[in-house]
Amino acid sequence: MPARPRPLTLLPALAVLLTACATTSAPPRRDAERPPAAPGVAANAVRVQMEGFAGGPGFRLPDDLRGRPLVLNVWASWCGPCRTEMPAFQTVWLHAKDKVGFLGLDETDELGAARRFVAETRVTYPLAADPHGQAAARLGVVGLPVTLFISADGVLRGRRVGAMEAQDLRAAIRTYLKVTVP
Repeated sequence: MPARPRPLTLLPALAVLLTACATTSAPPRRDAERPPAAPGVAANAVRVQMEGFAGGPGFRLPDDLRGRPLVLNVWASWCGPCRTEMPAFQTVWLHAKDKVGFLGLDETDELGAARRFVAETRVTYPLAADPHGQAAARLGVVGLPVTLFISADGVLRGRRVGAMEAQDLRAAIRTYLKVTVP
């Protein structure tokens, strides 16, 4: 009866076979490499594309900053603290819109509920949608509400978790974006 091969004697042959299968002629792809930054955009700028809210225009960071810093508030209609803070964001935006952009990002929400929520809160600043949570994930959002403060060159300068009142929002804009809002 012939001798059975021992498992240890098969390891070198298996290693050679796996190495041969893994070898490719294409250079390795580096996902970490970013395209060259456009003028006025930092190399480490936040890069995220967001869908339009309720059929409105989408928003791309940093492309759509237009040379202004941005307050990006991530919310949902089912979030109680989001309901509390939305009127404060609307009030501050009315005083800040010439100096600072505002964008509300509706995350993983039902469209009808989100539309009703916007109508109830009378929010008029620009909104975007994130129905599957992909943009929020790229932004590092794990709970709601979250407000991100992004400089005019696209760099994330600050993050606040939880509901904010108007005075807290003004102070955060001054601290993170170096802009004073009345």
